[in-house]
Amino acid sequence: MPNVIDFGEALERTKGEERALLIGNGFSAQYFNYCNLLDQSGLAMGSPVREIFNMLGTVDFEAVIRALEGAVIVEKGYRNYVHANEIMSDAQMVREALVKAVNATHPSHRQDLGFQYTSSANFLSNFYTVFSLNYDLLLYWVNLEKCRLADGFGLGKSDGYFLGPFTEGAYCHLYNLHGGLHLFETDDGEVIKALDTGLGVIATITDTIINKRRLPLYVAEGTSVQKMRKINSVAYLRYCYDTLRWNSCSIFVYGHSADENDAHIYRAIFSSKAKHLYFGVYKPDPEKIKVFDGLLSKYQKTTGSYLEYTFFDSESAKVWDA
Repeated sequence: MPNVIDFGEALERTKGEERALLIGNGFSAQYFNYCNLLDQSGLAMGSPVREIFNMLGTVDFEAVIRALEGAVIVEKGYRNYVHANEIMSDAQMVREALVKAVNATHPSHRQDLGFQYTSSANFLSNFYTVFSLNYDLLLYWVNLEKCRLADGFGLGKSDGYFLGPFTEGAYCHLYNLHGGLHLFETDDGEVIKALDTGLGVIATITDTIINKRRLPLYVAEGTSVQKMRKINSVAYLRYCYDTLRWNSCSIFVYGHSADENDAHIYRAIFSSKAKHLYFGVYKPDPEKIKVFDGLLSKYQKTTGSYLEYTFFDSESAKVWDA
């Protein structure tokens, strides 16, 4: 069985180097219910709207709303105006269901969180670049509170509700590989981020979804192929993904399982020029290490990579110590 080191030793081995970090759901699991947002939406199983999710094979609210809005056009073309209005009401119901899901899985404001920011900020301070697979707001809130990692929106303008757009030439060390609930795409294809207007950033997100009828930019698809299709369709997401592929630092993975549904992420890592991969395992035991070793070895071989990896005990990073 490969050796498992603690986080401190991994830092010592990379002392004097710039490091990169990739975080997954495990970073947020202590504070958020990270169930599929669809499961928290209140849309009843067996209802017509829920069946559309199933028929499209997606958990993407935006894809369902687009389908419903397309159906409205068809119904109006056939002069079925009553049914068109019913479908339009269903589209709004899906928007409101997303808001319900967001509020069900998140505290309404970062001040409502019952933890200290210092330890998480100290953890993040070990890294020059941070990549996130999460679309919840925890990293966003920690960064607002303590870290101030530049996220590429600094050259944009604020209208009081949003800041942006993201620009590739801006100072950036934080990349949301799968988008985020605080990110929105404009009609021009640019990406802007929601701001806290005093009532909390969730209030801005809620107003944008319900009243402006615009949904957050996040990747919620179930398979790696579907996720990659979404990434390739949005310039911001593609740039974040390419930045992961271009990474040449030793990269640490925290809170992620390396499952097949994120195979595209590990193809990028093992195709990069990263010096070494340090993979965090929660409560490591021989069986877990065997499974993760098999997964990483497979990605290594299928990409023809020589990137070596080492396991570390993720609890030893003390990310959420009070």
